[in-house]
Amino acid sequence: MEDSVTCLVRGAASRYPRGYLWLVPVWFAILAGAFVLVSYRLSGKLPLWLGLTEIGGLAIAALTLCCVLSTVRRHAFRADSHGIWLGVRTSRKRPKLRQVHISWPEVAQLRMVTRRYGLLLEITLSPAARIVHRPSLARQAMVLFGALIMPFAFGRGRPALTAPADDPPRYLIKICDTTPIELRTALAALKPQTLQLRQLPKKGALRFTVPAPRKAPSRRPTPAGR
Repeated sequence: MEDSVTCLVRGAASRYPRGYLWLVPVWFAILAGAFVLVSYRLSGKLPLWLGLTEIGGLAIAALTLCCVLSTVRRHAFRADSHGIWLGVRTSRKRPKLRQVHISWPEVAQLRMVTRRYGLLLEITLSPAARIVHRPSLARQAMVLFGALIMPFAFGRGRPALTAPADDPPRYLIKICDTTPIELRTALAALKPQTLQLRQLPKKGALRFTVPAPRKAPSRRPTPAGR
């Protein structure tokens, strides 16, 4: 059996598209409005104690759901000798919509920084990599609108984890229950020896991904006649 390493990834990005968490307060705001409207229709008035109790309960439920979705953990990172897989394995007929494969030659650099949940891994792509571009604003709005009106039937959006950030193209993976030393040891036998896995002291250092352009060496003018 081929050697591989699998890690837990934190957050809703491994399952849901970008911006999905913003739908949670919208759903509960609609529920609160429907509750107030129905109460006025039935009794003509809404006691203050009842309104505060019901709306407060909905607010607590919305906060709980946001916390669960933002801290949920799934096996969405897998690496072997062929490269890295991002996304949750699925039995769908078109698994490429839920996962993305990055071969080792497509990786320009790997960097990580320690976090309280484990580590944050940055995968920077090389210029020759096949990039899965993020959906346009119009397409993303359509996906989120479909999830808003059909939350239980939703599932067609591309997970945010499988689309890299731009300028430069890179993935940011929140890996849980794994220390930088453990990940470095696990990837040492899988990645090419020329590809280094660097550990950074602070998260802010990840912003400085693109090296500064080198200045061309100045040429001395040659005397006339040579």
